[in-house]
Amino acid sequence: MPNRARAAALTLTLTVTLTQAACTTPAPSPSLTPLASASPSASEVPSPSGSPGLPTVARDALYYPEPLAYEVATPGQNIITTELAAPPGARAWFVVYASTGLDGKPVPVSGIVLAPDTAAPEGGFPVIAWAHGTTGIADQCAPSKQGLDSIPLEVRGLVEQGYVVTATDYEGLGTTGIHPYLVGKSEGRSVLDSIASAEALTEAHAGTRAVIIGHSQGGHAALWGAELAPSYAPGLTLLGAFAGSPPTDLPAWQAWAFHEAAAGHLEAADAPLLLFGVWSGIYDAPLTFLTNAGRQSALAGRDACGPAPFTTNPFLQDPAETSSEWRDLLAGNSPGRALTGVPIRVVSPKADQAVQYESQVSGVNAMCAVGDTVEQVSVDGGHDASMWPPGAWADVMAWIANRFADVSPVTTCPPLASVAP
Repeated sequence: MPNRARAAALTLTLTVTLTQAACTTPAPSPSLTPLASASPSASEVPSPSGSPGLPTVARDALYYPEPLAYEVATPGQNIITTELAAPPGARAWFVVYASTGLDGKPVPVSGIVLAPDTAAPEGGFPVIAWAHGTTGIADQCAPSKQGLDSIPLEVRGLVEQGYVVTATDYEGLGTTGIHPYLVGKSEGRSVLDSIASAEALTEAHAGTRAVIIGHSQGGHAALWGAELAPSYAPGLTLLGAFAGSPPTDLPAWQAWAFHEAAAGHLEAADAPLLLFGVWSGIYDAPLTFLTNAGRQSALAGRDACGPAPFTTNPFLQDPAETSSEWRDLLAGNSPGRALTGVPIRVVSPKADQAVQYESQVSGVNAMCAVGDTVEQVSVDGGHDASMWPPGAWADVMAWIANRFADVSPVTTCPPLASVAP
């Protein structure tokens, strides 16, 4: 873990200009499948023309502010901001902002904010909170360590359409502590506080209305952000949440991964092993349902951007079926626990090779059952077909525009059965 930077003890916002340049690590895939471990370096590539003196990535030490800097901050308050080099027509900042950890205590969360470099409309630019897919658990896996290239080109392009874009790394991914992978409350809070961070960044000219979009793990985070917003961020004007290929029914997803691995499709166990390694630590839950090699792989994943390689089925049993403790944890981190109050769109590929299609459908059914307004769209193709083909992305942009235009949302949920008094 990098040495922690010492920040001024009582200074809550530190704006710095750096001279470090880009890392050459490839940008994260939008897939839920973890990446191989990568350790970005600094000062290898000069800043782009037109951005003299601005870095393309943040110094590693900035990810670790002095505890007092965030312990007395309110959620969404910026602790560190530093401007990054950006393409023409845009501005970008690396930020570390305060959020709320699983233990209810303040934690620092890193990310990036992008904004149009044009005059803002009255009320500020509308905000899109981007929630990224799986990149790993260790600090070096934080997307922002790769600068703007960590944000998919399509999402970056939203700035050209007049949106401010936030891109959180999530709790513990880059910053102190372990990343609570697929833990709903942690992800949702990180996303919601990234919106508050953008609103607090005066130079971004962010407005007060926002939409959350995410793919894969990020789809899970988007749904949890929408679900938590009424209680965690009651002052936020959230207009909707879009989730592409999200793990929604975690017990069903885990059961599918178990049977896939038993049939020899070992890649289905990659993301669950990451989850097991993390949750065994944060929930003190036993891994007795894994083989010795499976446990070693899961635990090694805590310090990497993916589980350690495994060549045989890592499961002895399916924890979703045989362990009430694990079943309750998986169910408790599935969205659909409470009414969101905003329109939701879930796009589910029928041949999804990372998150079983049927488990996405059953998760949406649970959201419908609590009264959510959900439009589920089924598409052909694999895991990435929900967002990244040009036609799919055009649908995402149209849905976003409709939310800000206050167009009546579509729902595919059946009417709730009336309850006799």
